[in-house]
Amino acid sequence: MRRRFWIILLVSGALFRPDTAVASDQAHKHSISLSTDTLTWAIDGYSVIGSYEHSAYPKLRFHAEVFGIKLPESIIDSYEPNQGEGWQRRIDGAFMLSVDHHPLPRLKGLHWGAGFNVQRSTVSRTGFASFQEYDTFEPIVRVGYQWFPLGSAGLFITPYAVLGFPIHLSEPDAIGGEVYEEAAVLPVASVQFGWRFPM
Repeated sequence: MRRRFWIILLVSGALFRPDTAVASDQAHKHSISLSTDTLTWAIDGYSVIGSYEHSAYPKLRFHAEVFGIKLPESIIDSYEPNQGEGWQRRIDGAFMLSVDHHPLPRLKGLHWGAGFNVQRSTVSRTGFASFQEYDTFEPIVRVGYQWFPLGSAGLFITPYAVLGFPIHLSEPDAIGGEVYEEAAVLPVASVQFGWRFPM
């Protein structure tokens, strides 16, 4: 799946040359983007993001994302209630909706945003055969910078930082007498790569 995504992104980039896109950018009323979050692939996960922009709302970008990850044990153990308990957690699937706002005309790439995601996770413990599933609703706020190295369209690179506020819709049962816990605020930083297509 990972190889297929990168092949599609590269082929799309070849078909929609950035010089053509930049030259005709003003003639297009809206654009769509296809991107991915690099952190997810680094930790045995996936991410596909679709974005939409319209000339009627030049400071806003709307996003929908599907993703999944396996949380590194070092991150799980960094929360004191879980330390040394041998927890593993995988976000099997998640869906996120968000919007970014670009407030500064002279610094167009700078943005802040907000949204939410819904997750289904599986947790287990080393030495125990059982596992538990639970669901989470997570509001988020973020700040980032979208950079177009080839012009105002085509390839973009977006470093960002986000704070998530997980709310459990269901609770996992205890495994071996212990219950998996997570912090009230979850910080994440990563870089997104993608391609904008004027339409």
